[in-house]
Amino acid sequence: MLSRTDEPIHPDDLLAEARKVDLTDPRLYGSERPERIWRTFRRAGGPVRSYGLRDHWAITRHAQIREVLRHSDRISSAKGNHLGEKPSDVVASAAAGGMSLLVSDGETHAEMRRVLGAAFTPRLMRRLTDSTRELARRLVTEAMEQPSVDFVQAVAAPLPAFVICDLLGVPEADRPEVVRLTQTAFGGSGHTTSGAQMAAHTELFSYCHRLVTEKRRTPGEDVATVLAQAQFMGRPMSRTMAVMNCHDLIAGGNETARHASGAAALTLVTEPEFWRQLRAGEADPDVATEEILRRETPVNHIMRVLIGDLTIAGVPMRAGEFVSLWLRSANRDEDIFDAPGELRAARRPNPHLGFGHGPHYCIAALLARIEVGAVVRALAGLVRTAALRAEPVRLESNFFRGYQSLSLALTHR
Repeated sequence: MLSRTDEPIHPDDLLAEARKVDLTDPRLYGSERPERIWRTFRRAGGPVRSYGLRDHWAITRHAQIREVLRHSDRISSAKGNHLGEKPSDVVASAAAGGMSLLVSDGETHAEMRRVLGAAFTPRLMRRLTDSTRELARRLVTEAMEQPSVDFVQAVAAPLPAFVICDLLGVPEADRPEVVRLTQTAFGGSGHTTSGAQMAAHTELFSYCHRLVTEKRRTPGEDVATVLAQAQFMGRPMSRTMAVMNCHDLIAGGNETARHASGAAALTLVTEPEFWRQLRAGEADPDVATEEILRRETPVNHIMRVLIGDLTIAGVPMRAGEFVSLWLRSANRDEDIFDAPGELRAARRPNPHLGFGHGPHYCIAALLARIEVGAVVRALAGLVRTAALRAEPVRLESNFFRGYQSLSLALTHR
């Protein structure tokens, strides 16, 4: 079939063809192709049945995702919060159900959220804001001193690793090793797990166990102490639950900021007007950070299993079926955002869903904003020019959207 310009219609622009694509295949995400498929799904107007590692309903519209997430009585995260990329992911998600904030629901989730939320005090957030901005400036300055640098390894990965150590109260002597383990555990391609990564995850769990144990003996003003001493449902929180939440904070605290910060650095090359406005003081850095988090959404999707029937846009979905909520697609929804593909430093309003919506709204959203915002401020304040030294390598993951490597040459302002 030919269009009016006599150009062949791309198969991904046709719903019948696009729905044949396995959205769980992580190799799909090494390119920009998913954006085209999501656009086709949005035009369909409602949930689209998709098949793969887990058969699921793919929901790509902003308003429809918000509607699903409002029905917290009909959805559950107890079987995992993402589709998975290999069979072992499905098993692991099921085993962890109900043991951490990410994969719990109802009263259990609300109680865990209460426990963890108490740790994110205004005083702690102010201290982290100052220290994170200082760290971002130091890392970016060091990156500029090299002829070229992998921005992911030099800035985007170590910054959140150091911050999460601070948040959890990891002793100074342990921090280099915890940062190393973190970068090894979460530095893979996404869909494959090396022996080194598996070993690093095992060591991180062991470290979290030791940290929680130590905080029970010697408490501090940190999140690990909160977990170690927490009362959960009227009883001391189990050590297993405390360790799971500690590990999940390390995971979540690293991945979101890492991928958003890397994407922000690439826009130095691709979006010069965005950075000109920031450098000239024509845009608020906090507003610009929200726009980075919208257009460069680091989480592709979240998943839920239906525990009750639910109809969205006239499409009936049944209890027991999985739904995937494509946050990155929602943040490109033409019904919500004017010219959604553009990166606008002063975009307002900006009701993006980068941190979800409803009862499971990301508890560490403020922390992620502090981290990404610190990188945005450092880049705007310190960098004059940026040039690519090699083709960026995308992470191949259906869950996270980011870069494995990003080789840049940066010059001082």
